[in-house]
Parts: sequence; structure tokens; C-alpha cells
Amino acid sequence: MEMMVVLLIIGILSGTFVVNAPGWIDKANMTASQKNMSRIYSTLLDYQGNHDGAWPRDQGQKFFLRPWKDGMVEKTEQQAKMYFSPSESFNDIMLYNGLEDEDLTMAEYLNDWEAIGPGYTSYAGFTTGGDRDLFRRLRKNPGSTAIVSDAHMIHRTALLYLTADGATHRLNRAEIEDITGIDLELDDIDPGPGCEIEVLQTVSND
Repeated sequence: MEMMVVLLIIGILSGTFVVNAPGWIDKANMTASQKNMSRIYSTLLDYQGNHDGAWPRDQGQKFFLRPWKDGMVEKTEQQAKMYFSPSESFNDIMLYNGLEDEDLTMAEYLNDWEAIGPGYTSYAGFTTGGDRDLFRRLRKNPGSTAIVSDAHMIHRTALLYLTADGATHRLNRAEIEDITGIDLELDDIDPGPGCEIEVLQTVSND
């Protein structure tokens, strides 16, 4: 009888783990991705420190990759990982870009500046969308101006973004679907000029 009780308890706990594991993993990945964004922000602050307080003038992904390009970030695999979300593996990125047969490290991959384009990393970076006045917003309204975000709905329950004051934020899935009318089971959200989510209009995965 005692053995049956033990087995029953183990079965209940196992079932609970199976049901809840995806949610736990998603939360852990979002926390890790927010840490990536904070690390990226630190590299941008280092860039500003060497450029009289100015932000990079590049657009999209090259905006946050500029410190890497200029050698202000140590070009190691560990450092390269900050540009890829835990919810979207480097192998998935390589596959998306048709490079699955290439034997590239993350660092080698990021060093190809001319190849950077949509889907090259997991994140979207600051873009003016042709409105140069948006650079002024970085100084005037840093807390409401996104400079890095998930490139799309990478996580199950929220989309993450970083504002110019260094704070990370989460847009809940239900909130996104309510604002945009998009069913995220069938479609995706694309940050960039014209995005239905206003705060995501200043970032692009280009």
C-alpha cells in the first residue's frame, strides 16, 4: 500500500512537471534574454563613452552590433551569445539564413558585417525609419524609446524590449493580440516603422 501511495505521488508530480515545464522554461529564457539586452546596453554605454555621448548612427541590428564591429567587445563565443536569444538557437538562425552547412562559430558569423540583414540575430535594433528627429528622442525620452527588442514573437508569453534608459520591458502576449488583432498562433508581430505596437516602431531587424 505504501508503495502504491509513493507511486501515485510520483505520478502526480511527474504530470505537474510535464504540464508546467514549458512555462518554466519560457520564463527562464525570457529572464536570460533580458540579461542579454542589459549586456548589449552596457556595450552601447561603452560606445558612448568613446564617442562624446553619441549613440551609433547605424540602423537596425547594426545599431547594437557597432561596438562588436569596432572591437569594443571581446570577440569570443561567450560574448557573441548575447546577440542570440535562448529561445532561438544559433543553429536555428543559421538555418533561417541558409547557412546550416557552414562551419561557422558565432564570432565568425558576427564578423561578416556586410551579410547582416533580416533574421541575422535574435534582436531588432534602433531605427529612425527615415525620421532623423528620432535620434533626439533617445535623449529627450529615453524611457519611452525602444532601442532593442525581440525580432519577433520568440517567446511563448511575451515580447521583450529595451529602452534607451537601460530598462527592459515585457509586452504580454494577450496585450499584443488585443492591440493588434493578431492571432499569434497563426501570425507574428514584426517590430519596425508601421508596427501596430507604437513602442516597437523605433526598432527593426533589418
